[in-house]
Amino acid sequence: MRFGLSQAQEAASTLSPTATLATKEIPYDYVARFILTGNSGNRLQDVINISIDGAFVAVTIGYSFIPAPVRTGTSPTPANNRAIDFKYSIVDSGSGRELQNRPIHNIAGLGEPNGERPFRVLAKPMVFMPRSTVRIEVEEVTGSDADATIAGAELFIVLHGYKMLGYGTGMS
Repeated sequence: MRFGLSQAQEAASTLSPTATLATKEIPYDYVARFILTGNSGNRLQDVINISIDGAFVAVTIGYSFIPAPVRTGTSPTPANNRAIDFKYSIVDSGSGRELQNRPIHNIAGLGEPNGERPFRVLAKPMVFMPRSTVRIEVEEVTGSDADATIAGAELFIVLHGYKMLGYGTGMS
């Protein structure tokens, strides 16, 4: 699986000086969104489609969590309403490469949504070619015994990076 990653990395690092100057880079984020059920073990997937206007280079990954709205007639939201546990895995569906050998717990890989290590810098930037897809799967760990802010809550996983406009599109 690592072979595909190094192959894309070599392609990005062997750009000629003229190609490097001709390629415009713009900051860009790709976001996956999940609506949680609050059931431990539930798996959710979202697919990010890399646009056709250029390769995307991911340099960090982060997440945020918006608790479900408090319904009338329920007990007040606890003070720590941003606590959430989940496992995640990422697959570059275009190349078939998995970015880890098994799902990673969110705190081990991404930190906590309260601002403690809110994102992870990737060991090496990852290049996703135009028209490729990135599949992110989330497995809920926080179960129904948790507070009512989990069911219906929104989880966002974000790939932070930049687009290399025109790179990998066949346009010169």
